[in-house]
Amino acid sequence: MSLVHVPLSQVDVAGFHSEATRLLAHQVPPDTVEWSPAPASSVDEEPLDSERAAIRNRAARAIIPQSFVRMSELVVLHRDPQRFDLLYRSLWRLVYEPDLKKDYGDADLARLRQMAQAVRRDIQKMKTKLVFRPIVVNGDSVPVARYEPSHYICETVGAWLAKREPARRWLLLTPDRRLLWDGQRLLSAPAVAPLQGNGPVSISEEELGTILGKLPWV
Repeated sequence: MSLVHVPLSQVDVAGFHSEATRLLAHQVPPDTVEWSPAPASSVDEEPLDSERAAIRNRAARAIIPQSFVRMSELVVLHRDPQRFDLLYRSLWRLVYEPDLKKDYGDADLARLRQMAQAVRRDIQKMKTKLVFRPIVVNGDSVPVARYEPSHYICETVGAWLAKREPARRWLLLTPDRRLLWDGQRLLSAPAVAPLQGNGPVSISEEELGTILGKLPWV
């Protein structure tokens, strides 16, 4: 049995639904699909209002509850490496097992609800726990926050913060990505090298300011 390899960004909600729609249209079963999410390695401008997830296959859209589509927007941000497999398998089953949406005891759907709730809690926690401290970068005082979320939510929280406080310039550093809000654009880039990976990192504010000062977009 040959596998269909589907590469995509690890937080690409729209990309997942686009690929899932294509696979459903070609009736590609879940056990023949291998999802390959990978972290973004480029500097990107993040939209402040993310594109909503959508199932573009008309037949599937008539069957799949909109609540499932909204839930998937959160599940894609979960750190579970099997999240795309679980989402596509559930989509497939919703199409070919119409009564599944009424089965509140189904293990796959229960797991997805748990994952969505975990991401929702993580977003709220990050919003309340973020603390920005002034760090001197190239002679200027810049508000900088360091945070280690449980899931891939830094872009989501960054967009919320940029809309909430549009006049303040800031830097947000996580082990996954770093974000810069310059008052007009929200830029996302790979994590600062010393802060990559899991676990606490001991680095002084002076050292951090020197590292940040060497970044091309600060």
